[in-house]
Amino acid sequence: MNRIVEAARYAEYAHRGQMRSHGHDDHPYILHPMRVAGMVMVTEPIVSEETVMAAWLHDIIEQTTVTLGDICREFGPTVGSIVEILTPTLGTRVPRDVRMGVQRELIASASWEAKLIKLADRIDNLREMYDSNVSHDFLKLYRKESMQLRDALEGTHHEWEVELTRLAE
Repeated sequence: MNRIVEAARYAEYAHRGQMRSHGHDDHPYILHPMRVAGMVMVTEPIVSEETVMAAWLHDIIEQTTVTLGDICREFGPTVGSIVEILTPTLGTRVPRDVRMGVQRELIASASWEAKLIKLADRIDNLREMYDSNVSHDFLKLYRKESMQLRDALEGTHHEWEVELTRLAE
């Protein structure tokens, strides 16, 4: 079986029953990783199978009971390392601005593949927020954070960087 399909099925099973936040409580969570993986899969230059798999799995550790060890065992160390860099390491007890600062530093030194997924993730989140009833204050904060994160993503994918800027300004 195709490894990308395996990752998609794994993500669908792990996220089963979860609903998306950002004002879309009626949308199954799996739609987000599906859209991110779809964006990543059709980029130029063509990305590796492992990158598309990581896109499907990019939120799985943060949002489910799946561990990094599970990902590495099921999909290998390359996928595991990409998913790891995309997984926030600080709990919610740490102030949000501190967490975002750490995330920016990690992304700035991450692989091109991880940056590409993060860029697609931010774009999809913002698109979804604009089409929802998310609070104006949270959207404003998320847009500001996205602009700060954009600097760490510079040089990843020009068209997507332009799109992120357009959505976040």
